[in-house]
Amino acid sequence: MQNVPDESSISPALSHFIAAHSELAIKGGPVVIREGAVTSWPAANPRHVAPLRVVVESGRYHRVNHPIVTALERSVSTFACGREVRAVGSGTAAIHIALDYFRSRGNQVVTAALNWPGAVGPIAIAGLEPVFVDVELGTASLDQDLAIEAVNPATGAVLITHLFGGNIRCPRLRQKGRANGTALLDDVCQSIGALQRIDNGRLLDSDALMLSGNGAKHLGAGELGFVVTDHSGLIDHVDRVSLTSSSRNGERVFSPDTLGFNYRPNVFSASLARARLAGMDEQLSARRRNAAFLWPKLRECSGLVPLFDTTDGSHSFLNFPLRLDLEALDLPHGPAARDVIVEALRAEGVPVWVWLTKPVFDYLPAFRGKWSAAEFPNTVTLLDTMFYVSEIAPPNGLGLMQAYADAFRKVWAAMPELRADIRQRAAE
Repeated sequence: MQNVPDESSISPALSHFIAAHSELAIKGGPVVIREGAVTSWPAANPRHVAPLRVVVESGRYHRVNHPIVTALERSVSTFACGREVRAVGSGTAAIHIALDYFRSRGNQVVTAALNWPGAVGPIAIAGLEPVFVDVELGTASLDQDLAIEAVNPATGAVLITHLFGGNIRCPRLRQKGRANGTALLDDVCQSIGALQRIDNGRLLDSDALMLSGNGAKHLGAGELGFVVTDHSGLIDHVDRVSLTSSSRNGERVFSPDTLGFNYRPNVFSASLARARLAGMDEQLSARRRNAAFLWPKLRECSGLVPLFDTTDGSHSFLNFPLRLDLEALDLPHGPAARDVIVEALRAEGVPVWVWLTKPVFDYLPAFRGKWSAAEFPNTVTLLDTMFYVSEIAPPNGLGLMQAYADAFRKVWAAMPELRADIRQRAAE
């Protein structure tokens, strides 16, 4: 991997100095990153056709009559250091199945208010009650101390969401959960590396980890999910609820005891995911290398804060999350500053995106109106100030990361001019 910028990613007329001092593209100036320089994940490649062709030519499109699904489960189990694995239809399906299995432990589920609807919706589907807690500003993950306070005899599960590819270890919360008899459930849909030995050489103390193979995730395979666990009873439960009409081994029989979820995995997605998993170590290494190169350069931008532990080298970096310190930038509270800066960075060619803009309960009809955003101040702060760089995966390399850094520096150099735009936007 080269250590100098790939000049094809940068407009020929720009040097690093010019990039930091020329007129913003959003104001009519030259663009830092040329169109087409960024490869969007899942980085489609002709070699991805081969796994799909294998399924097409087999003529077997059902989970129970194609061995590719079982082969994938074995491969994920190896990646996850030997835990048992079952493939299902999506990460959301995996979360629902796990919650359904552990529901006898209590009807409350402690989880973060800053969350993805697809992760929290299964709480309602399983007939359980969420207990939302605020998050930490440094990682956007649930506040460990608040979560510990929320755990009580009625707490059946703690749902720990590993956002953006981060590792959320929270050891004291896990200890409290164990003492309380609470199931520890880890939503690692965005953090495939958390399946490995990330806790000082140990696996996370977890009853179940739920992974996604969605096209935007590390496996980039379409619609697919996994339940990863050491609980043989949960494995049996997955088979019972997700395979209503046939057994795992292909016998054409109806199950005498099923909930009828039919969360079967897509066979085409399974074949593609298995092919991608073979190169997962290289993919994660490239993501981490890009992140390690990028952050020291962005650190020069005053008021820009990482949403991950910069000392942790085992993050999965699904994307590169950041937030603004509005006080350090002398900017008004609210989303105006974030929105103007994101627009300016996009105009320079940086693939930056705003994620959710409301607490998760405001997205879900089953929970809407029962909590107020004001109860979760850190969640509100992050929802108003966070954004992320989406494309740090291979084949994007260090040259492009340098171009991202040049674009950030260019925007930050124009901050005096942008402040007027931000204050006007905030006043509207």
